[in-house]
Amino acid sequence: MKYLQRAWSDGEDDIEMKNVLTAIAEIKEMDDEHGAFWVGTEDEEYVLETDKSLKMICVIDGKQINYQASDWQEVEKLYQLLLNEDFNALVEAIK
Repeated sequence: MKYLQRAWSDGEDDIEMKNVLTAIAEIKEMDDEHGAFWVGTEDEEYVLETDKSLKMICVIDGKQINYQASDWQEVEKLYQLLLNEDFNALVEAIK
């Protein structure tokens, strides 16, 4: 199970890509530059967080990797890897 948490509202459990796309659309419309949302696995071994400036934090087994995405399409691709549990591809993409 995956969950989604927004800094500006309640979280959601058992999410799909449509939930991530909604969070991306909401964050794009926000005035607050500090808005962020994150998606994680049930046991929180993998968490991917994004803010409005496309700064991303990926937590993998307790280790944090900071990443700057080039655009929202790249952000979508990275969340799709997480949701598909393609963790090796996710790690390679943000190195």
